[in-house]
Amino acid sequence: MGGDLLDVLSETSSILASSFRLCETLPAVAQACVREFADYCAIVTARQGTAPSIVEATRDDLVLAGAAARTGDHLRAELQARGLRTILQLPLGGREATGTLVVAAQASDAFSLPAQKLAKILALQISNAIDQAALFERTRRIADHLQRALLPESFPSIPAAVLHAAYRPASDEAEIGGDWYDAFMMPDGRVAISVGDVAGHGLDAATTMGEVRQALRAAAVGNLSPSAVLEHVNGISSLRSSISMVTAIFGYYTPHTRELTYAVAGHPPPLITIRSGVNALLPGGGLPFGVPSVIDAADWTLTLPPEAQVTFYTDGMTEYGRDVIAGESALLAAARQYDVRSAQNPAERLQEYIFAHFPNRDDAATLVLTCEDGPVPLQLRYTAMPIAAPLVRASMFRLAEELRLDDERAFDLVSAVGEAVANAVEHAYRGQTNGIITITVGVTSEEVTIVVEDQGQWKPFQRRDERGRGLALMRDLVDGVSVHSSRQKTSIALTLSRIPQSVACR
Repeated sequence: MGGDLLDVLSETSSILASSFRLCETLPAVAQACVREFADYCAIVTARQGTAPSIVEATRDDLVLAGAAARTGDHLRAELQARGLRTILQLPLGGREATGTLVVAAQASDAFSLPAQKLAKILALQISNAIDQAALFERTRRIADHLQRALLPESFPSIPAAVLHAAYRPASDEAEIGGDWYDAFMMPDGRVAISVGDVAGHGLDAATTMGEVRQALRAAAVGNLSPSAVLEHVNGISSLRSSISMVTAIFGYYTPHTRELTYAVAGHPPPLITIRSGVNALLPGGGLPFGVPSVIDAADWTLTLPPEAQVTFYTDGMTEYGRDVIAGESALLAAARQYDVRSAQNPAERLQEYIFAHFPNRDDAATLVLTCEDGPVPLQLRYTAMPIAAPLVRASMFRLAEELRLDDERAFDLVSAVGEAVANAVEHAYRGQTNGIITITVGVTSEEVTIVVEDQGQWKPFQRRDERGRGLALMRDLVDGVSVHSSRQKTSIALTLSRIPQSVACR
């Protein structure tokens, strides 16, 4: 046989040490053997209670079929029938599995004494690799079970909405991680939601995760805003002499108004997906726990349109390829798929989509809030953020369907309200991050009135009845536009007849 036997041993050692995935390493070892050491190599393994499996490699001029059915004497007989005169069969004596290493060659004097010793050493290495892979898998399984035991077994029942979650451990880790998701019912009927990530793995990360998760639950009972809850927990965390960096998102969902208010502490922002076409990341911000004394978190409020889906997740869902931008794009693409929405567990489907072609190098936790179809609330509230305008338009489309407006009336309503909200977002709260825009819906048998109101000051105060961009457009779209402003607030009332003017005049 050609080649340096020590080089073969070095190569196979490196292959076996590179991964615990035997489905990758054993075929590579077999290929290395036939390249420099033999005409044929097979690695036959079997665990207790399972059928034997075989990995084999041959030189190009040897064709062997039906490998999975050939073991033991059947394999030796076929090799001899193929002209392989010299056959070495060496037992694999691992604790976790039994098996055989088979090397064969056509020449009758193919294997010298050093070559036979090499085969014995290789059999020992393979046995040890099988044991280590089995130990890793068992340890990873125990860590996974422990991780799941620290997560909630079920979620509260929510009127007109449902929560789904999924957790996936890192594919190359066998330690418990610090990712979590949580949701629980508040005494006033709101649902509290938290998702977070403790840096690192192991018992310390799991302990910190448990402490932070419980601290969030305790702080929520005090009826604090989401940002105040995060600040409170950061203060508690700072009392520890040492704490790993922790990112988190915490929020409240009010079912009867579909209002979601949340705050972020250095965590990846949630994303929102609506069938009408909205698919975007929501605002984030803040700093992680354990770094500053004040995390500077802001509250973000939005009324979810019917059939909206909000996804909360840890960075394992976006940083698996070490490219956060590409990871966020892949997550948005996954959320956009309608089959994800219709899946029995959308959170699991998202993870399947994301990790179909990439190994997850970090733990990944996902929590999905899905709103069912239903009527649009008569009052909608939004933080003055750019995403507010398309979300309001989505709700106005749904309102137009409820009112059975014709296509032209529906377009006018959606466009006028969208313009009013966009103007308020852009001009009402300059330099502020927590200003609220309120949209109030009034419906009679003859008309629908939408009032868009803010508590900001658009410019240095100057009293006038009408101001703001887009008023001419609004007047062209709806039947009535009324603007009122003061030092405390600005409101725009848009009135639209439920019956087209051409029909009403008949």
